[in-house]
Amino acid sequence: MENVRLNKVTLEHIALAAGVSKITVSRALSFSDKVKEDTRDKILQIAEGLGYFPSRIRQNTIKKNLIGIINPNMSNPFFGELAKIMTKISLDLNHDILMFDSYESQEIEEHSVRRLIEYNAKAIILSAISTDKDYKPSYIEQLEKLNIPVILLDRELGEGRYSGIYIDNINCGEVAANYINKNQYDEIVVVAGPKNSNVSMERLNGFLGSVKHKNKVNVIHADFFIDEAYFAVKKILANNTKYYGFVGLNNQISLGILKACLEQHLVYKQHFDLFSIDHLPYSENYGFNISCVNHNLYEMAYQAINMAIRAITKENSNLSKIIVRSNVVEY
Repeated sequence: MENVRLNKVTLEHIALAAGVSKITVSRALSFSDKVKEDTRDKILQIAEGLGYFPSRIRQNTIKKNLIGIINPNMSNPFFGELAKIMTKISLDLNHDILMFDSYESQEIEEHSVRRLIEYNAKAIILSAISTDKDYKPSYIEQLEKLNIPVILLDRELGEGRYSGIYIDNINCGEVAANYINKNQYDEIVVVAGPKNSNVSMERLNGFLGSVKHKNKVNVIHADFFIDEAYFAVKKILANNTKYYGFVGLNNQISLGILKACLEQHLVYKQHFDLFSIDHLPYSENYGFNISCVNHNLYEMAYQAINMAIRAITKENSNLSKIIVRSNVVEY
């Protein structure tokens, strides 16, 4: 049963594994009161383990080669733009997609995977909720058992066991350092993500390996969210008159830095400077030309959709890892 496809798992298989009758399985899956709670829980657990999910739609309405996409946070401009581009590319290629936003929640992420299995997705493009190197969601093994290809986008899982498209994070850090090296600051403040984040540590290591004035560098580990960066920078700015060179290791961190500086009535380029790894959308409209690393989101989205299609059609079953270089925008 290890490699059985979803449409081959039947009530008989579940009944045999659970040691109950087929009618009991049917009642348990429909949450009938005629089945004891502990028996129902046992049957549901076995059914999920076998990869059986009662479909919520008729089989003849399920798209033949549906691609599932799970996005961690579409309110983040980086992932929101990726979602828009993948939608457009899939339409151009006449391929159907079903997209979920996990809202940075492990529970919702797992729920989204279950729904994509129900809808018979033939491949899943996944941007996981975590950049933690030890993050190992349980659904990954289930997708393997069901032979559903997983294409990782931006965030790596599984120690190289899956194909994926990634940013060159080390190079991003090096580019940030090259910008900082061209200017003079009293203190250089790098606001990074968590220490256990692969993305954050690669960017940080790239920066520290290239920056010249290491004695001026102060590294703060916050998280990849606006509020955490805002409060961390606010503490630094209290009763301080230094000329700071800030580096935000993603767009949300950079927005938190900008918010804290403006709240202290600091003037950009006069009291502080900021380099962002990620473009800050619409910042130019408010008079802030923020130097940044600008990622090639179209290339990432195009490669993700095409990698999923190739996995479905079996044109290329080999694992592949695509690193997309970004460009620098300086002001």
